[in-house]
Amino acid sequence: MQEKITPYLKQQLQNPSIAAQYLKNSNNSTNALYNDPLMEDAHEVVKGLVHKYANRALIKVSYRCAAHCQFCTRSRQIGSAGGDLQELDINSIMAYLKSNVQINDVILSGGDPFFTPAITKNILEKIANLDSIKTIRIGTRMPVHAPNAFASKTMLALLETIKSIAAIKPFFIMLHFEHPAELTNETIAVIQQIKSLGVTLFSQTVFLKNINDNFETLYQLFTKLYHHNVLPYYLYHCDNVKGLEHFMGNLEQEKIIAQKLRATLSGLACPLFVIDVENGYGKIPV
Repeated sequence: MQEKITPYLKQQLQNPSIAAQYLKNSNNSTNALYNDPLMEDAHEVVKGLVHKYANRALIKVSYRCAAHCQFCTRSRQIGSAGGDLQELDINSIMAYLKSNVQINDVILSGGDPFFTPAITKNILEKIANLDSIKTIRIGTRMPVHAPNAFASKTMLALLETIKSIAAIKPFFIMLHFEHPAELTNETIAVIQQIKSLGVTLFSQTVFLKNINDNFETLYQLFTKLYHHNVLPYYLYHCDNVKGLEHFMGNLEQEKIIAQKLRATLSGLACPLFVIDVENGYGKIPV
C-alpha cells in the first residue's frame, strides 16, 4: 500500500502520533502473518459484496480512501481503482440481496464510502428500496482525513440521501479515531454535521503501538468522543496482517489498559475490547 496523505493531514504531521499512522515504514514483513486474516476474499459472493454472516453483508464500495492508514487490515487492496463498483456490479449486489432475504443489515465500507460519494449515493438509493434490509451502516474515516470534503456538492447530495433514509430506517455511521489530536475543530464540526442527519454515531479504534497504547491517551479520546455524541463501540487488537508488525502491541498490556478504561469511563463511553480472530471467526471479546 502506497503512502497517501491529504493536504489537511499534512498540516498535522508535526504530531508524531498522527505522522506514524500515515508515513510509510521501511521495515519489511518477516513474520508468517496473513494478507486477508478476516477471510473476506473467500466470502465475496459477487464483486464488492462479502457475505460472511447469515443476517448481514458487507459492501466494499471501492478500494480507495482520501488517505492511507498504514495499519489498514485491507492493505492488500487499498489504493487500487480495481475495486470501484460499476452499475453492473451494483445491480448484481442488489440481485443477491433480493434473493437472500435473511440479510437484514448492510454495512458499506471499502475503501471509504465517503471518498466516492456518487457511487455510495447510488448504492444507498437502491438499498433503501429493499424491504428486507432493516438497518444500514457506513464505516468512514473521512472526517479525520478531509473534513473540508463535506462541503462539496456531491458530498452534500450524499448527505441528503442519508438523511432521507435515516428518517425511515435505522442508520448508523461508524467513525474511526486513533488519537485525541484527531478531534480538531474541523473534524468536530463534521461530526455535528453528520449527527444532524438523524443517524446514530459510533466509533472504533485500533490499539497501535507507541501511538495510543496507554491509558491516558485512550481515556481522553473516548471521553471527548462521548461528549461530542459519538459512542465508542469497538477497541481492536491490531490485526495480524503482513507489514503491520510495528503497530502490534503487547496483548497483556492492552488488557490492563482496557480493564482500567472499563473501571474509569462511563459505560456508554467505553468500547468493547475485541480481537477480530483470523480465518473469519469474528470479533471475540478479550
